[in-house]
Formats: sequence, structure tokens, C-alpha cells
Amino acid sequence: MTPPSLFKRKKKDEREGKGKATGPEAAQKTFLDELCIEDKELHEALSRTLLLNPDRILKEGMNFYAKKAQGHEEAQKPTDARIAYQVAGEIALYEGKLAQMQKYFKKAAEVDPKCPYRNVFEYLSKKENAERASAAAKEFYTKMGKRTEA
Repeated sequence: MTPPSLFKRKKKDEREGKGKATGPEAAQKTFLDELCIEDKELHEALSRTLLLNPDRILKEGMNFYAKKAQGHEEAQKPTDARIAYQVAGEIALYEGKLAQMQKYFKKAAEVDPKCPYRNVFEYLSKKENAERASAAAKEFYTKMGKRTEA
């Protein structure tokens, strides 16, 4: 028996992806999917706000980004202000500081009303949603080995 050729062309069905499983059964569930179970809003919020590499952002700290956002607000730069408030809120989520998280995400939603993620910021500015998000984020960061004690 001869070994298969490395340069052999794939069949048409293989190139077009036919014969492969598609849909929800094909995709593996991520840890975030497991954390959020059936809560699509929580999943959407966390997928937009969890820090994948927190060390890069934590150097400056939450207050640095909040002050930066205020400066952008005064300079009439709503997009820049929203981004800085979002980062401050993400740091607060990472550190488990609910009041600051709600405050910064609320400001992010208010300062830039045209933002496509405004619904995420409004969702996280509500206390019961912020508590669920914080608990899920704590578990996420602990499992991923990224959580540091603040």
C-alpha cells in the first residue's frame, strides 16, 4: 500500500465543507458558554467586557482611565470618553468592585449614545446584572489563572 500523497487535491465536497458537522453540535462550548448557561444577555456582556490580558491594562489602574475619560468628555470627544469609561468599567469588573463598575458602564452608555454596545453597558449598569456578571467574571478569571487579589 502506498502512502497518501501530500500534494493530492481534496475532493470538491471536502473543499466546500460538505460532510462536516455544522451548527451548534459542531462548535465546542467555551468556558464562558458554560458560565452563562442560557443567559444570552450575560454572555453578550461578558464577551464584550472580560479582560483577556488584564496585566496590560491594570498597570495604569481604574482611576487613570476614569480621569482620562473625563478629559475626553470636556474636550467633546465622546467616542474616546466612552472607550476610557469602558476600560475603567472592565477593570472594576475584574477587581469585583460593583459600584464603580455600574458607574463607569453607565457613563459609557450615556456619553456615546451611538455606541453599538450601549445595550451591554446599560445591562451592566443595573445592580442585579452587575452582581451576576461579577460572580461569573470572578469564576472566569480564577479558572483562567488571571485573577489577582486586589
